[in-house]
Amino acid sequence: MLRRAVRRLSTAPSAAPFVFNPENFRAPKLPHGLKVQDVPVLPATAENLDGYGRLISHRDEITVENGNFEIVPWPVSGWRSLDPHTGDEAGTTEGDFEVWWQGDYFNARNLAIASINNTYLDGLGAMPEKASIEAPSVSGDLYLWMSDYHPDGGQLFWPSEPIPFMVCLGLSTYGDDIRPEYMRAFAVPAGSGVYMHPGTWHNGVYVHPDHAPATFLTRQGRVHGRVSASWAAEFGTMLRVPLHVLKTES
Repeated sequence: MLRRAVRRLSTAPSAAPFVFNPENFRAPKLPHGLKVQDVPVLPATAENLDGYGRLISHRDEITVENGNFEIVPWPVSGWRSLDPHTGDEAGTTEGDFEVWWQGDYFNARNLAIASINNTYLDGLGAMPEKASIEAPSVSGDLYLWMSDYHPDGGQLFWPSEPIPFMVCLGLSTYGDDIRPEYMRAFAVPAGSGVYMHPGTWHNGVYVHPDHAPATFLTRQGRVHGRVSASWAAEFGTMLRVPLHVLKTES
């Protein structure tokens, strides 16, 4: 398994970056003929999730009150440091995270955050040129066009019903120099949830159409800083995650 990364020189794209405004996030104009990067899938175990986060067995296993939900102190812009016990008091916010399929289009809505930019196209069931609402693919794969991370705190997902789901993660040590080949998918078994460390690359949670629509509790830093990368725009690539491995789980 790929482990913690050594920081690299910046790989920032030379082209203008994709702007993740509400319109682009809901309906991105994805080009045809993109490359495909197959994402390795691992079971979500304590060992495999080391560095990314952890598997949880209860929705309130990780909270600020328990002292184990990570909130990152706000950065400073000058040479003076933050005073002790300041810059991380905003705590967490939580609410429903809804996911649903509309043909080949896998959508999500985060009701925990106070933002108009809370509804996303999380992925596709086929490449953009073949995606359809009326005649969806039956491949059982999910194609991801973007991922993001939260610099201000961790994030937790707990399904309202005990269903299996998938997450696609990248180590925080890559920072903004993340690349498609650095991502790993983790199959979370029914009856479990997942917690991700601050800075871990992800986007939503993914469910097989047999388990959709679905609602998750999400708990995350109240500030809700979000930094995103478009695999499609920056690398000409879609990440392919096999969701069919979830179909056999109850």
